[in-house]
Amino acid sequence: MRAIITFHTIDNSGSLLSFPPDTFSKFLSSLKKQDLDLCDLDTLLDPATRNGICITFDDGLRQTYRQALPILRDYDVPAHVFLNTENVGGMNDWPSQPSCSPRLEMLNWGEIEKLYAAGIYIESHTNNHPDLRGLDDAEIVLECETADKIIENRLGRYPRYFAYPYGLSNERVRAYTRDRYKGCVTTELRYLHEEEDMATLPRLDSYYLKQPWLFEHLASPIPRTYLLLRRLLRNLRAVSI
Repeated sequence: MRAIITFHTIDNSGSLLSFPPDTFSKFLSSLKKQDLDLCDLDTLLDPATRNGICITFDDGLRQTYRQALPILRDYDVPAHVFLNTENVGGMNDWPSQPSCSPRLEMLNWGEIEKLYAAGIYIESHTNNHPDLRGLDDAEIVLECETADKIIENRLGRYPRYFAYPYGLSNERVRAYTRDRYKGCVTTELRYLHEEEDMATLPRLDSYYLKQPWLFEHLASPIPRTYLLLRRLLRNLRAVSI
């Protein structure tokens, strides 16, 4: 069993994007007890890895440093942060942000540098967090190149992985990102298959994994069935909109 898990912010606000710190600690402890390899994306995507989990954080919200990092250190767990660079040091109020989303502080560069120094991988999530499907080819290139160059200039490391804003892409977008990055993650709600298109890697959203009866048995059939039903419901809602 292999899976990539998506988080946004570790806090007690109760928002749609939040995951409580105490639960996050129990979550990681439980995965360790299940003999799952909590590893980086390179290791997880290696065919030799049979049972692994990779932790990812989208957007670059400030509590990733304040709350998540100490817990990750406690359990010696690596993670990847997918950063949209334009809002660093500000708020998550990019132009395409839905009005229902909570307004949250972003990481600043000092915090990002400390995350990177602690072994957290900083990856690309574009510069302005747009739905890439609505951009022309030149705009897609600009969004990715701008973010990648900013990250490389600040940290000395070029991003190797990419998260599509809102998890959305199409063939035109993927034709570009497939060549630019080693792998690209989506919001498709499922475990990894034995073989995957590296431009459309699925992830499990932590929003659905807050209950102990799920994360304490993540490799068992029960959460698989539950998450399959959630995915079907999400797909039905998307079709009906």
